Amino acid sequence: MQQETTGNRLIAKNATMLYFRMFVTMAISFYTSRIVLKALGVSDYGVYNVVGGVIVMISTLTGALGGATSRFLTFALGRKDIENLKTTFSTAFYIHLTLAILFVVVAESIGVWFVNTQLVIPEGRMGAANWVFQAAILSTTLGMTQTPYSASITSHERMGAFAYIAIANAVFKLAIAFIVLFSAVDHLVLYSILLMILSISFRLYYRYYCIKNFEECRLRLIFDKNLFKRMLSFSGWSMVGSLSLMFRNQGVNILINRFFGTLVNAAVGVAGQVQGILYAFTNNIMVAFRPQIIKEYAAGNYSRMNELIGMGAKFSSLVTMLTTIPFIFSMHFLMSLWLEEVPIGAVEICQILLFTNFFNSFNPYLYMGVNASGRIRNMNIALSILYFLSLFVTYVILKLTHSYLLSYSIGILSAPASTMIYVVILKKLVPEFRVGEFFIKTYIPMTLVAISSLMLAWMLSNIGLNQLISFLLVAIVCTSFVCFSVYTWVLDAHSKQIFMNFVKSKLHIRNK
Repeated sequence: MQQETTGNRLIAKNATMLYFRMFVTMAISFYTSRIVLKALGVSDYGVYNVVGGVIVMISTLTGALGGATSRFLTFALGRKDIENLKTTFSTAFYIHLTLAILFVVVAESIGVWFVNTQLVIPEGRMGAANWVFQAAILSTTLGMTQTPYSASITSHERMGAFAYIAIANAVFKLAIAFIVLFSAVDHLVLYSILLMILSISFRLYYRYYCIKNFEECRLRLIFDKNLFKRMLSFSGWSMVGSLSLMFRNQGVNILINRFFGTLVNAAVGVAGQVQGILYAFTNNIMVAFRPQIIKEYAAGNYSRMNELIGMGAKFSSLVTMLTTIPFIFSMHFLMSLWLEEVPIGAVEICQILLFTNFFNSFNPYLYMGVNASGRIRNMNIALSILYFLSLFVTYVILKLTHSYLLSYSIGILSAPASTMIYVVILKKLVPEFRVGEFFIKTYIPMTLVAISSLMLAWMLSNIGLNQLISFLLVAIVCTSFVCFSVYTWVLDAHSKQIFMNFVKSKLHIRNK
């Protein structure tokens, strides 16, 4: 019981640190985006988005490998096996170093060919596009070798290390945006180079932090072949799932580029940035819960693991509702305040992506459960089929209707389908996982609250009030409705107690 309480406090502490970072960086990031769009212009912003998307296609591998590395490091921590922890880190580093070299080969051959022959780039901007691509390659290469260090911070649950550096990173990005805005140099080229320098600098700092604070991060000439095979197998199947998701997401971006050009890519970039910033609130909860779920699985405490999956999914979907519903029906008004020039289609695409965010908010915790078991092959095969099918349907829709809005709506359907895949496979791998409880106590009630609050927001936004007053009214009423509904009808007694203890601790209220 004491260990469970400590775990809950650690989750709350880490989530608090991450949210502190998020609120500050969100405000800075939104203003930075306004300056960047003004500095680059809509067309060059579209170029940056679509060319950077090619790197995202490849660098998504880093995320897959990071998740795999974090799983093995966290598992070793859960077993309290320090020697295995050291061996795991060194082995992981050499795997990432090898893959970084392969990445450079692929990016400088196939990647360069793709950018120069397959993308629709405005006349006279191909040279700048290649500068963007080369800067992204260098930054991503270092990022791949950085992955084991970032995974160590997550595994040790040192989220404070992320918080303050992320704020500094956001401030420097804002400074870069102003430098580019007033510079006489090609804005797109200068922006990509300065971002590369910033990215490399912070990654080197993270590496220094890990070497100083975590003994296993002091690299040694150790290479465990058996561990290498298990990690490579795990990473390989993680990459299958991540690659298929990457091809789906960036494939849609490239299809949009082929059908409509860089102006609609700019709209996609703006909408995606809003989605990413708001979804980061949900992601912060995920980062706080992930080490605990893996450690409980490693300790064989499946009851606690079930509780963490349900609790994480509830809080994640709750935060998603609070950070998206007030914005959906006021998006035209908010984007016009945010940007001097709103790209055509950005508002509608953003609204669709925010709907998708809610249904995706349940999935990370189910994925963590499967991930903790280490047997992820079937899950990634099933997800790959779903993602490729989704991309194919998107192409057919674009070909038949020429509607980019309809093509993005496919994501709303694929998110619940992903949830079903996760649930079925998690139950097969961990028989102790309670499927009925997850749907009855988490998925269905949270979805009903979301639908009800969306209907309420739609009615309030159509009263005919001033746009600012309408937004504030929707935000206040819907936030109150969501919080009251979830606390009253969705959270169980244990979750309510955890929530109230957390609030009291932050308000420095002591129980009498």
